[in-house]
Amino acid sequence: MATRKKVTLADLKVGILVLASLAFLIFMILTASGGIALFEEEFIVKARVAEVDGLIPGNEVRLAGYRIGNVKEVRFAPELPDRPEDPNTIEIIMRVDPKVARERIRSDSVVTLGSIGLLGDKVVEITPGTKHGAPIQNGAYLRSTPGTNIRKIISGVDPLIADLADTAEQIKRLVAGVNEGRGTLGKLIRDPKLYQDIDRTVLEAQELVRRIREGEGTVGKLINDPTLYMDLKRTLTRLEQLTRDLREGQGTIARLIREPELYEKLDRTMTRLDEIAARVDVIAARIERGEGTIGRLINDPTLHEETKATITNIKNITERMDNGEGTFGALLHDRQLYNNLNALSSELVRLIYDFRQNPGRFLRIKVSLF
Repeated sequence: MATRKKVTLADLKVGILVLASLAFLIFMILTASGGIALFEEEFIVKARVAEVDGLIPGNEVRLAGYRIGNVKEVRFAPELPDRPEDPNTIEIIMRVDPKVARERIRSDSVVTLGSIGLLGDKVVEITPGTKHGAPIQNGAYLRSTPGTNIRKIISGVDPLIADLADTAEQIKRLVAGVNEGRGTLGKLIRDPKLYQDIDRTVLEAQELVRRIREGEGTVGKLINDPTLYMDLKRTLTRLEQLTRDLREGQGTIARLIREPELYEKLDRTMTRLDEIAARVDVIAARIERGEGTIGRLINDPTLHEETKATITNIKNITERMDNGEGTFGALLHDRQLYNNLNALSSELVRLIYDFRQNPGRFLRIKVSLF
């Protein structure tokens, strides 16, 4: 039969001391981590959110990224929400530093759920209050906004992944087409003739650059000929002088720009031209309507027929004259009549000459007295 070892008083004291040391160590660890605030005033801040996404008691509470407390309790709100995304679904009770809460947290502070890294522990972020907000009391509720949710991020990435998959498939088909020689790029890679054409183009471009460097052609002369450069420089100098004259008010264009009187005269001239153009439009409209002499001349068929008949008569007269009919026809075609008229003209000239030389022969005045 096994004998029981007798526990002495010393052993009992050692055991009690070990248990007390362990309890004190656990107490100090919890106090340092914020789990127990035995010697501090407890300041409670509350907020309600639609979901906590894994937030548990003990998670950190931060103010502008600075740790000021931890989550004391996470529970459902007493009332049922009106809709699934209602922010009054879950209630978060936070234990924070009383001094910081009274100095930095105001009624306009906002609670947001965040995380340490993308997949780290959840934290409660509180924005600092402003001077426009009022200090809060112990147990006050703060306004909350939706935080970053990894499920929402992943669901938002799904369409992007699908687009990337479609893009990868299109790139795959494009590469396959290029390998088979389809399309411009495929022909460029597979077709030797196209490669030769590009090679010739490159050689021609090199030859063109060589000719330009040697001063051949217009571009070569423009680059290498100093005379052409000096001409261009003089042209630019003249343009600068012209611009300077315009700024100083010299010349007609400068006066047109700077002198309001000249501009007003030009404006009045343009106004008059507009008025003349309007009058011309009115006259053209009247002509189209057949008003006035020109309008009737253009639009009146009777006047057109009369003009046509007159032209026909003139044509008949000229034809008769060409045939030697009538006085004018005989005058144009009868040689004897032409000679007689010519001789008569000569006699008239001699008569006028004799009259000027001796007018007494032709003028005799007889005076009789009774």
